[in-house]
Amino acid sequence: MKLASAYLTVILIWSTTPLAMKWSTESLGFTEAAGLRTLIGALVCALLLLARRVSIPLHRTACLSYASAVLGVFGAMLCAFWAVQFIPSGLVSVMFGLAPLFSGLFAWPLLGERALGRLRLLGVLVAFGGLATVFRSDIGQLAGGLPGIVAAVSGTVLFSLSSVLVKRTSTGIDAIAHTTASLWLSLPLFAAAWWLFDGTPPTEITARSLGAVLYLGVFASTIGFVVFLFVLRRLTAARVALIPLLTPVIALSLGAALAGEALAASTLLGAGLILLGLFVYEFGGRFSSRSRARAVT
Repeated sequence: MKLASAYLTVILIWSTTPLAMKWSTESLGFTEAAGLRTLIGALVCALLLLARRVSIPLHRTACLSYASAVLGVFGAMLCAFWAVQFIPSGLVSVMFGLAPLFSGLFAWPLLGERALGRLRLLGVLVAFGGLATVFRSDIGQLAGGLPGIVAAVSGTVLFSLSSVLVKRTSTGIDAIAHTTASLWLSLPLFAAAWWLFDGTPPTEITARSLGAVLYLGVFASTIGFVVFLFVLRRLTAARVALIPLLTPVIALSLGAALAGEALAASTLLGAGLILLGLFVYEFGGRFSSRSRARAVT
């Protein structure tokens, strides 16, 4: 696969995932849609493992890493599917764009990384200011929008915490094997969530819901992850960091064009501040270093 094609594939999959999640809940409960997506992804990953003849490590550290990943697979995904019932899908993408900021905050105590510099701290403050703007806007503009915002932010926090914990424990484990184990371990939790929140099978599944779930299971949970690893290992961190900046903008546009999702001006302002904060967080230090280098020369 060519690198440019892989990069565009990641952006496309990540941008369309929130809208697919919303469409999947059209005739399915949020627990059913999330569980079916996970089941399909788990089956595809298992087939990939068989084709590659790779086994899943079961030593103590590996099992701890899988459990850490379940926090993101089950916790974050369930929150995201809950959120799309209440808020526009593009806004869910914006909320999950905060993941690098939360990951940086968690990495400080859990991975022993150094404290945030002034520019990164400024980026965090700007992004959180945008988040506060979205909260304030949705309380007044979107009926029932507040639970969706809370769920989306909670899912982002769980995803970020899970990512940092996995980074601390997953050294040397094959990526597909790790994903497969995490997906299969999450399935009983999704079954329990379905029994708790719903417990009744759907009476009718629309073609759009079924297609969205299949897309999520095959592309978002499997192909997207594999292609992202391909990109991550071959591009600079700066270019990879552009992905969470681009995908919310595209997701917002797709939600408006394909699902008629309208956002209030104040919500768009908050989303813009979140993306600006993420940009400062990811790239502010690089621009500052270049300026200092030019000043010295």
